[in-house]
Amino acid sequence: MPSRGKSSKQKVRTGNAFVPLPLPSGVPVSMCFCGDHCKIEKSDEEETYRQRYWMCANFAFDPTPHQIHIGLLTPPTLCDFEQWIDIEIVEEDNKYLQLTKKI
Repeated sequence: MPSRGKSSKQKVRTGNAFVPLPLPSGVPVSMCFCGDHCKIEKSDEEETYRQRYWMCANFAFDPTPHQIHIGLLTPPTLCDFEQWIDIEIVEEDNKYLQLTKKI
């Protein structure tokens, strides 16, 4: 007979493994195909350098060492939703890209 109030199985927590970027003012939070709220990411691609876009929080799962330590190992289902917020590269970022091409 199990002891009262204690479970023999350890609890496993689930969650999202990302640090959210600040939300632009006046922009509503998008919902993706899987029904979860999206997170904001910045592009590293040359054509869209540092432009912000909505991305599903379930797109990728890369747990931090802390999450591994406390048992957050169950990845959410994957979803590939993306929607752009910024449609142009900021002039400062464009100058930076051109300087890095010259070097």
